[in-house]
Amino acid sequence: MRQLAATAGFAVALLLLLQCMATLSGWVTRGQLVHDAREALATLHNGEPRWHWRLEQRSDLVARRVFGAADLHAEPDGLRITSQDGRPFELGLPVAEPIDLAHWPMLRLNMRSDSAGVVGLVYQTSESGTACRATHAAQFAPADTSLTIDLRAAAWQGDTGGPCQPPGVVSYMLRLQVEVPAKSTLTIQGAALTSPQAMPLPAAIDANRADIRLPATGQPDALATNTREQERYAAPVVRLPDHASAEAMLSLRDRVMAQWPAAIILPYGQSIAASHDGRMPAWLDWGACSLYLAGLFWLALRQKPGIIRPWIEVAAIAAGPLWLIAGLRWGPQLSVPGVIAFVAALVYGGQSEWRRRPVPWSWWTNRWKDWLWPLLPLPVAGILTLADGHGLIHLDAKHVLAYLGWALLQQWAMLALVMGRLRHTQLPQPVILLITATLFGLLHTPNGTLMQLCLLAELWWAWCFTRSPRLVPMALAHAASALLVEAGLTGHLLRSLGVSARFFL
Repeated sequence: MRQLAATAGFAVALLLLLQCMATLSGWVTRGQLVHDAREALATLHNGEPRWHWRLEQRSDLVARRVFGAADLHAEPDGLRITSQDGRPFELGLPVAEPIDLAHWPMLRLNMRSDSAGVVGLVYQTSESGTACRATHAAQFAPADTSLTIDLRAAAWQGDTGGPCQPPGVVSYMLRLQVEVPAKSTLTIQGAALTSPQAMPLPAAIDANRADIRLPATGQPDALATNTREQERYAAPVVRLPDHASAEAMLSLRDRVMAQWPAAIILPYGQSIAASHDGRMPAWLDWGACSLYLAGLFWLALRQKPGIIRPWIEVAAIAAGPLWLIAGLRWGPQLSVPGVIAFVAALVYGGQSEWRRRPVPWSWWTNRWKDWLWPLLPLPVAGILTLADGHGLIHLDAKHVLAYLGWALLQQWAMLALVMGRLRHTQLPQPVILLITATLFGLLHTPNGTLMQLCLLAELWWAWCFTRSPRLVPMALAHAASALLVEAGLTGHLLRSLGVSARFFL
């Protein structure tokens, strides 16, 4: 009876943890959507450009280069481009998200040239779409410091010479085509899209306002029936359904933005006020990182031969990675203090493990059973892929090898460092396994489905490690399962393998 009660308690605790991870994922995702909506509302309400490009570094251009016979140099006042032979060259403006060139058709360029020239444009709505060009959209003189181009008035043609419609929603490519005399120099600082009409958006949106309400799953699809009234929207307020999962909210967000890139997308029952939420001040981020590094250094100096304070060591090792991942500091704008804290946690754990190993373990094993048992999640991943996946995509060999190393690092940190110290506490082994697996799941925040899958998989690998403490079999099983999921499952049940702020891309 006692064993049955313990098993039931373990199962209940596991189910609660899985539900908590789904709840955490939804809470973080709603917070991100609210943040994005505030930013978009403030931009539109204040009449600021909805889409703009700062052109200061090579990385601000697609492929970090100019397409054509021209020399590119990054200068303090912008990108300086010198034509080699007078033929047209092109500058690719990164399109990280859909842009609405129908409602924001005024392209403003901050630029200057030492010669007169001509600017054209190229757009392609999607990867499979047809490229359309307007080779002589506007002219500029040496004295000009800015140029505004009305995309509606340009003469658009396809590659075969036939006419093209003026651009609407563009999700793939937007390029500037510039022609100046040979050896002439053009310096460009930025580009922005503006609207000829003011957007009638208030400074605040209450919890009940919605131009479009998206229904819950199983109800008629409001996005599939694009009415004439909906077509005239430039920046509608779109309300997501109640109780939607993180994956469902982001999927609906992407579908909405494919039709209305400037839409204000809000979770159910959420009110907002227009505001530009500033990032954490750099001094505060660096200050917190410095305190964390000082704490690790102090703990390293006070280390004894045995594990005296296992909970403190577990917290010290886990804090850095959790700060980077769960703190949403790993994304398009990577937090340098967050990366330093992540690396410092691993360095601290590594030196601690080298000075005194809490539990015995090794990298390799010659027993075939030690290699087979950790592979149990692999057929589970295969079943999920068959049930809800797609055709396997090709993964580069370098990516596979890199992920194998990454999996080995993760399993070393979780099983040898974290669980090795937890086993010096007075907790029962099932609780230790749950804590280890939970921390591993939290390191994939806010990707809810991935968090749940990682919790279950790490629970199994942690149990296998207690039977046979060999790290390479765990890492190989981890890498094989994750790569199979990446190649065949991502896109529906599992949105992606992205974690931290990368999950929202």
